[in-house]
Amino acid sequence: MDDFSIAAVARCLKKQWGTYVEDYNKLSVDEQQQYLARQGYVRLADLLAHVAAWWQRGMQLIMVYRHDASFQPPDVDVDAFNAEAVASVRFLSEAEVISHFEAVRHQMLELVKGLTEVDLQSEAIKRQLNMDVLGHYQEHLI
Repeated sequence: MDDFSIAAVARCLKKQWGTYVEDYNKLSVDEQQQYLARQGYVRLADLLAHVAAWWQRGMQLIMVYRHDASFQPPDVDVDAFNAEAVASVRFLSEAEVISHFEAVRHQMLELVKGLTEVDLQSEAIKRQLNMDVLGHYQEHLI
């Protein structure tokens, strides 16, 4: 992962993910519905809950990788994980989910800022950040 950059991860969390809700809200109602349909979600809150859930899992894994570089995370049933994330917010308003998403985004950004040079030598940590932040943003590009 030679092209990996912690600066790119931080920038993505600040700029791209940081304006994600705002960018979504700039779309017309029809464009929002089309976007959500392409993404496979009914409401923006569901998509944001999905992203936040993966970030939370990623942060947990990174903490483990910091102490055990050989750790192999258990397989995840992606569909079940995503369904559980969506179900967890079904009774919350969009504003509540946006607030949660922003809190988790800030936690992830703080974790990234706090990574040491030793942490950044870990291929597992770099892979996790690349997947959860950069790759995930590309999957949900507006």
